[in-house]
Amino acid sequence: MAGRLGRAGGAVLLAALWGTGPLVGLTARAEAAQAGQTRESLSERDLLLAQLALFDATAIAAGNLALEKSANPQVRQFALRLVEDHRRHLQDLKAWGGSSSMDRVVADLTQPRVTAGMGGSGSKDGGLLPGPSLSMQRADARLVQAVAYAQQDLEVLREAQGRDFDEAFLKRVVDDQEGGLRLVKQARATYRNDRAFTLMLDRTGNLADRHLQRAQGLKESFE
Repeated sequence: MAGRLGRAGGAVLLAALWGTGPLVGLTARAEAAQAGQTRESLSERDLLLAQLALFDATAIAAGNLALEKSANPQVRQFALRLVEDHRRHLQDLKAWGGSSSMDRVVADLTQPRVTAGMGGSGSKDGGLLPGPSLSMQRADARLVQAVAYAQQDLEVLREAQGRDFDEAFLKRVVDDQEGGLRLVKQARATYRNDRAFTLMLDRTGNLADRHLQRAQGLKESFE
């Protein structure tokens, strides 16, 4: 937890713990206000595009882990297709409506960070942290939380080995593709009068459904 607080959050926490005086309280409130000013508030449409980019980036990261760690030919073949399809979809998504928030999402899922001297939710020896990077701290709070969850899921997957990894990878793909389908369903209802946008969502839904079916089939072969 300490690794994710940031400067303003740390000041507020220390004031609460130690009962410091008015000066510290004013400083904490000023820093918190400044942090709030730098945080973006995305429109619902931009947030959706960033969430779709996160959907792609998570699948790409998971697929690359499978190509690195799995010895199962079927899992590797599926992982390669997963990476290729989601990379293509991500490029189409960026061409359709790219944004800095989408770029932050992709960077945070593909560029692990090292932080020294951590406690709390960080590793004891200052290793990889699943919390938001400095760039993501400027993004919409809803997006920051979604990225943090995705990073935590990938950290769990990264720790698995052998058959356990294959099973965890396929389960991760099933869960993520189901989440993608739910996101598309909700967005279709919201943007049903926007023909161009719904066509893009249809392609996303078809992609998610195809990978979901394949992951479920492979997953059943392990049971």
